[in-house]
Amino acid sequence: MRSLLECSGLSKTYGRGKSAVRALDNVSFTLTEGISYILGPNGSGKSTLIKILAGLIRPDSGEVRIKGLPLGEYPPKQIGFAFEKPVLHPRLVVGEHIRDVATYRGEDNSEDLIQIFGLDWVKNKRFGELSMGYKRRFLVALAFAGLPDVVFLDEPFSNVDIVAKMEIMEGIKTLQREKGTDVVIVSHVFDNIPKIDSMVVLYGGKVIANLIGDEIRLLRKVRFIFPDEVVENDLKRAVQLIQAGKEPKAVECVGVEEGIMELLKRSSEEA
Repeated sequence: MRSLLECSGLSKTYGRGKSAVRALDNVSFTLTEGISYILGPNGSGKSTLIKILAGLIRPDSGEVRIKGLPLGEYPPKQIGFAFEKPVLHPRLVVGEHIRDVATYRGEDNSEDLIQIFGLDWVKNKRFGELSMGYKRRFLVALAFAGLPDVVFLDEPFSNVDIVAKMEIMEGIKTLQREKGTDVVIVSHVFDNIPKIDSMVVLYGGKVIANLIGDEIRLLRKVRFIFPDEVVENDLKRAVQLIQAGKEPKAVECVGVEEGIMELLKRSSEEA
């Protein structure tokens, strides 16, 4: 699978001297085309990273490449962003603004986006009149306006109910599958969208895991808990112990989300 985003040696420090805070510490990772995640708890460096990707701040050192090109050389119209806390005028009209951005990028797909993200009945409303859930739908739709090559979504599922979350999730999958737009979701929680192609997990400004393809699925575990041994993803060993007369106290199925939480917990304990 081809590379979408490559970050090499990214570092960023805020402040100086004793008050200095190192937000990113020599961060290097690769995400592939498709749907990817940048994951990490609050304070992990995600916000700084998204600002660097958006060109809002510069790293102290390091390089970012999108599809092999340095970030500064990649066409800005081909990158869409949905920020968690955007600064948008409350009086802008939903449908008009999506159409304006789409037209600016060269392809008016506004009506498709309005349908995909369930915005039809609010398309004539102003941004300031929307509920938090519909603001989130609108912001995600806006990122896809004009069919950019790649879209970065900052906390796209925050402050939404389960119905909105599922519709946003389905919209993301549909646009990636049918239009080929690559999607990078930046979040503090993992929402289990099927077929995640790659992910990076940040903690304390550092990369603790960079997983691609089947490596993500390996986070899913079947765990046999014996009185004196824990066996993970090793059915042969579990059978040997059972045949030796040892009965497991429990058998657990650990999903991707739990696997990520274990990585974060381990990093926290080692810090």
